[in-house]
Amino acid sequence: MKKLLLTAGVLSISALSFAEEKTYKLEVSLPVELYGGLSAGYFYTKNPDGDAFKISNAVIGLSGGSDEFSFDIAFGAFLAPSLWDGGAPNSMFSYTTGDITQNEAGILWGYVTFSPFEKISLDVGYLTTNIGAEVVNTYDNKNITLGTVWYAQPVIYPGARLTFNLTEDISLYAEYNHDALNPNRQEAFAVGSLGSIAGIDYAVSYYDYTAYKNLIDVVLGYSVGIVELGLNFDYQWLDDSAKQAGQDDSAYGVAFYVTPNFGDMILVPVRIEYFDEGTSGIYSGGNAQKGTTFTVTPTFKPTENSFIRAEIAYIKTDNKVFDNDTEDTKTTFALELGITF
Repeated sequence: MKKLLLTAGVLSISALSFAEEKTYKLEVSLPVELYGGLSAGYFYTKNPDGDAFKISNAVIGLSGGSDEFSFDIAFGAFLAPSLWDGGAPNSMFSYTTGDITQNEAGILWGYVTFSPFEKISLDVGYLTTNIGAEVVNTYDNKNITLGTVWYAQPVIYPGARLTFNLTEDISLYAEYNHDALNPNRQEAFAVGSLGSIAGIDYAVSYYDYTAYKNLIDVVLGYSVGIVELGLNFDYQWLDDSAKQAGQDDSAYGVAFYVTPNFGDMILVPVRIEYFDEGTSGIYSGGNAQKGTTFTVTPTFKPTENSFIRAEIAYIKTDNKVFDNDTEDTKTTFALELGITF
């Protein structure tokens, strides 16, 4: 993502008001990077039927600082369209609080980083998770909708994360947080490793929601010629206190990503998923049991920082969980325009 660097000094903005020129000055004492994205489109979904024009992402972020102290904060709102809902009925959402924002902008994430030594850093604030292949600011994903595997993973939460850079290409981390997605509103812990080995990008994580559930998540990425390949394997199990008599207590899901790139302007991302949650409801929040999904998102990029993309997303489950439990399939069509900076 291209970022605009505001160097130390004075930034002047001029405006005309009643024929009088006014100058506003913003003092910037440290280098600051401005980044973000805006996307909007049309969503049409079946079972139940619905359609709407929506803003899907509105994000403005600032990051910067020194070698010892730095920060990253983003403002805006997300639509978070998924295979489960199709996006059309969604309202903009803030994952820092778990509240619907009704299109009001708020803090999305934000944290301060302290790096007392070259290989060690500590992040404190509202953290974005290290888990999963997809992110909630979907302009950074290959697909418009979010997948079923993503739907059961952590997203953004208040906490602290300690990172140790083992080598230039491998880092280890441990974190403690208060994840709002935990229905018990209790603490959570995570440990993992991120990096690249022999040309394969990876993220391996263990995440433990206290008195709720646990998960092991593996993400792999690799490029072969013009094709980008990705895999996200996810295994989850409930704590004893969250189990229900006669119900399964574990689930697993896997997402495959294949993206052929035809030059710099055309790409055709494909996502294929399978999950088996038994009667645990871990992925669906209901009683889907097993499910498969297929998503294809032809994308045209007229410039490096802009895109036009269309999508067909399909999900089929063992049990009827759509349209008041009368249908076992859901299809979503979407058209989205976006720009990043």
